[in-house]
Amino acid sequence: MQRQQSITVLLLMLGIAAISLGMALKDVFEHSPTVGWLLGTAILIGNSIYTGVQIKKKSHT
Repeated sequence: MQRQQSITVLLLMLGIAAISLGMALKDVFEHSPTVGWLLGTAILIGNSIYTGVQIKKKSHT
């Protein structure tokens, strides 16, 4: 259980970091906010899928 929570927290932090980094670099690179938001959204969607699979797996056992 502890490992699953650690992965969930790690993915949440990575998603937020990608969005923040994209916004922070908007003056340096032209398309960094778009890339940051797309990458962050993909990570957060992946996190929700991972969490859903783990909950479903836990409820079947």
